[in-house]
Amino acid sequence: MNGLGQKMVTVAAVALMGSPVALLANAQHTKAASSDPVVLRQLDTAPHGKQAFAVTTVALQGNKIVAAHIDEFQFMKKSTTGITPVPNSNAAFGKAVTGKQVLISKNNNDKVYSKLMKDEAKATKTRSASMTAIENYTVGKTVKQLKASLAANKKLQNKVISGATLADTNNYVKSVVNTATKGYVTKGISVASDKIELKQIEAAPHGDKSFAVTTVAMSGTKIAAATIDEFQFVAKKDFKGVPNSNQDFGKYYPKGKVLASKQANDAAYSKMMKDEAGATQTRSRSVDAITNYTTGKTATDLKNQLNAHDKMTDVVSGATLEDTNGYIQSIIDAANS
Repeated sequence: MNGLGQKMVTVAAVALMGSPVALLANAQHTKAASSDPVVLRQLDTAPHGKQAFAVTTVALQGNKIVAAHIDEFQFMKKSTTGITPVPNSNAAFGKAVTGKQVLISKNNNDKVYSKLMKDEAKATKTRSASMTAIENYTVGKTVKQLKASLAANKKLQNKVISGATLADTNNYVKSVVNTATKGYVTKGISVASDKIELKQIEAAPHGDKSFAVTTVAMSGTKIAAATIDEFQFVAKKDFKGVPNSNQDFGKYYPKGKVLASKQANDAAYSKMMKDEAGATQTRSRSVDAITNYTTGKTATDLKNQLNAHDKMTDVVSGATLEDTNGYIQSIIDAANS
């Protein structure tokens, strides 16, 4: 079984199992003006060691963080009991992975990963509780406030963030700060309440060579904002890999390739789409059209539209991707998760 990369201390929580899986709902909320639209920002980071990378997502209204979530992805042995790999692990994506490994979401495998932490680092409790405490701590604060807290506290765990005991707690908070300031932006709609719930699933809306991370910010039953990123093994010479691609995480890559975020490599991936499939516009333009179309609607609204149209490209202005229906279905699944 893979090592944890560094010594960790953890705290208990209810484990999230199964795929797809919803994010843990944030319990804290901040007062935000209803005129401020919900904005999602997402960034790939490396807050913990060299064996994983994180997808950090932040929802903002104005300058206030109203929801945050961090999931991490790590390779584990295929033979590990009870693991749920990312989608397409039994297809082309998974066949490219070397060393009899599969890629897993830690959030989606909390029970298994927490056992690994216990066995290898003497952890007494699960990963998920600390992560939930960290995420909830950032809610209601601004980037400026989080930076001040980081500057004043070398160790936020325990004393400052009750319930968080992970050794890299400060790095996880920094990940939220960096995402809120530098992350890929998806604009949503204005909603009357600042009570926003992030939900996220892993999906396979487009072929068998990649998997998607689809995230929705829910205001009640309404989708206030959505974002879809996909991860695929592509030529190292043309693409920038996810964090830790040059470290331990990258040792299970196929030769000459890196695991890349399509969102972070939009120019390179769009060029590949043009060269190989004659695409006439960038991936990001189509995905933005899809996510913009879904905002303000409920999962039921979108399902009715899918049932009524075989090709949603006829309905979603600006979306030309062949698998537009699949991307919308992933948003429905995330909203219903």
